[in-house]
Amino acid sequence: MANADADASAPKKARIGFEQDVGITEYVGTHKGFNGVLKQRYSDFLVNEIDPSGRVVRLETLEPPPEPEPDTGWADENVSAEAREHLELLAGGKRTESVVLPAAGLTKEQRGQLHAWVRAHWPHLESHTADGTVRVSRSTAQRRRAAPWPSGRPSYTTFVLYKENMDTIEAVNRIATFLGMRPSCLGYAGTKDKRAKTCQRLSCHRLPAKKLLELNRRQGIRVGNITFEDTAIKLGDLQGNRFAIVLRDLDGTTEDHEEAVRSLSENGFLNYYGTQRFGTTAVATHQIGRALLRGQYEEAVDLVLQPRVGGTLAGCRDEWMKSKDAARALSKLPHRGCIEGLLLRALTKGGATNYLGALLALPRNVRLLYLHGYQSYVWNRLVSRRVQRFGFTVLPGDLLITPGASEDEPRVAGPEDVGSASVQSVVLPLPGHSVRYPQNEVADWYKEILAEDGLSLDSFGSEQRHRELSMSGCYRHLVTIPREVKWREVSYTDPQAALLLSDLDRLEGLPEPTGCCKGDSDAKRALILEFNLGSSCYATMAVRELMHRDCSAWVASA
Repeated sequence: MANADADASAPKKARIGFEQDVGITEYVGTHKGFNGVLKQRYSDFLVNEIDPSGRVVRLETLEPPPEPEPDTGWADENVSAEAREHLELLAGGKRTESVVLPAAGLTKEQRGQLHAWVRAHWPHLESHTADGTVRVSRSTAQRRRAAPWPSGRPSYTTFVLYKENMDTIEAVNRIATFLGMRPSCLGYAGTKDKRAKTCQRLSCHRLPAKKLLELNRRQGIRVGNITFEDTAIKLGDLQGNRFAIVLRDLDGTTEDHEEAVRSLSENGFLNYYGTQRFGTTAVATHQIGRALLRGQYEEAVDLVLQPRVGGTLAGCRDEWMKSKDAARALSKLPHRGCIEGLLLRALTKGGATNYLGALLALPRNVRLLYLHGYQSYVWNRLVSRRVQRFGFTVLPGDLLITPGASEDEPRVAGPEDVGSASVQSVVLPLPGHSVRYPQNEVADWYKEILAEDGLSLDSFGSEQRHRELSMSGCYRHLVTIPREVKWREVSYTDPQAALLLSDLDRLEGLPEPTGCCKGDSDAKRALILEFNLGSSCYATMAVRELMHRDCSAWVASA
C-alpha cells in the first residue's frame, strides 16, 4: 500500500472554540493537563473494531480460506495430469481448442459425475457428451455461470476491511463498485474515522473469496481474514473499538502525563459527542437538523448548499445562492453523486420549490446525520449544564442504567440512590418521541434549550412533522471509562517517522519503531495511548479529557 501518508497535507483545522459551540465545555478530572498534537499524521490514529464476543478485529492474513474438495463423486486421479493441465490452460484463456476427455465405457451416472467435476473446478467451462467422449470448452459470455456455492458452507462471506485515510462509507462504495453490486449488499457494524488506519468486519451474501481478494490491488484498502458465517453483520454488531493514538510534540513532565492517564483510567470522561459529529465546515450538521425539525425546508436546503471558502463545489454553491436555479447550479457541479448533486437533481426534476421532496430524495443515513447532529447538540448542552449545576452527584429523579440492565429501560433514582449509586450509571436521553426524561429539574432544561431554537419535545414526533423526520431518541451514559488503558512515552526527531505499526505494517514485516535516544538535544516527546471504548464513544473526547485542551482544532475535515 502506498506510503503517501501525504501528511504534508496536515489536518485541516476547525475553528478554535468549536467545542464550546456544540456544548463541550466541562471535564471530569482536576489534573493539570498538557499540550500536544493529535492526528498530525493519519498513521498516528489506529482503530480496530471489537466484535460482539470481545475479540479485537485484526488483519492477519491476505490469503484465501482453504476450499473444500468438491463432492462430485469423481476423483481427480480419474483424469490424466496432462488433461487437467489442458483444462487449466483453457480456463485461463491460454488455450482455445476444446479439451477432449475419454468417456467410453462410462455409465450415465459416471458421465454425470465427470460433468459435475468439470463444473466444480472450472465454472467458466462447459462440457457435453459426444461420440464416447466429453468435450470441454469455454462458456460463451451469455452462458457463463457463477461457481456453485459449496454445500454446507454458511451463506455469508465475512472479512476484515483495512483502510487508510478514507471513511467507511467511501470504502464500502469503492468495494461495491468493484464487485458490481449495491453498497447496501455489504453489511458492517459501524463507521470508522477517516483520518486514521482502521480495521473492521464486513459481510456479503455468498461472495466468492477469490473475487473479493482482487480488491487488494486497489490503493487505500485491503481485505483479508475471510470466513463464512450464517448471519450478516448489521449496524451495532460490535462491543466497541480499540484505539492506539500518538500525541506528538508534548510539553509538561512525565509526572503530568502519568497523572492525566491515571485520572482518565480511574474517573473516565464526559461522554460528549465529539466535534466530528457536527462536521468542521462553516455549516454544522446540527444547524441543518434544526431547520429540518422546524419544518424550514428551504433553509435546510440553503444550508446544505451554502458557499464555503474554496473547494471543488464553490461554483455550484455560488450559483445556487445567486440564482436559486437548480439546473444551472447542477451544471457547475463536477461530481453529481454527492449530497449537493442529489439535492439539485431532485429540485430539477421535482419542482424548484419542492424543498421537502428534495431533502427526502437524500439517502436516509444522510438525513439522519443532520437530525442526530441536532439531538447530539442538545445532549452535549444538557451534560455541560448538569455538571456545572450539580457536579457528579447522583440526584433523585435521575435516570439510571446499571451494568447488566437493559439499555432501553432506565430506572428512576430514588433518595436511597443518592450517595450509593455511581455517576457512571446516570444516563441522559437524546430527545425523541419514545424516551422518558429525568424526574427532576433537568427535564425542564430540555424544554428551555429546545424553546431557544423554536422547538419543543413534540417536534420529534411523527405527528408534528413528516414521519421521515421523526426521531425516537435513546439513552447515553453521562460518563464513560476507557478499558485496558496502556501508555508510554517515546522520543523522536523525525516528525514524519511512524511511531505505531498498523496491522498491514506487521503483515508486511516492518520493524517496530524504536524512536530515538532521550538524550538527543533535538528530540521531541510523544505519548502513545491505547484503550478500549464502547460503540458510539469518541476517542477524541478521551484525549480532550487527558490533555484538558480543546481538540477541535486537530479534528480533520470530513
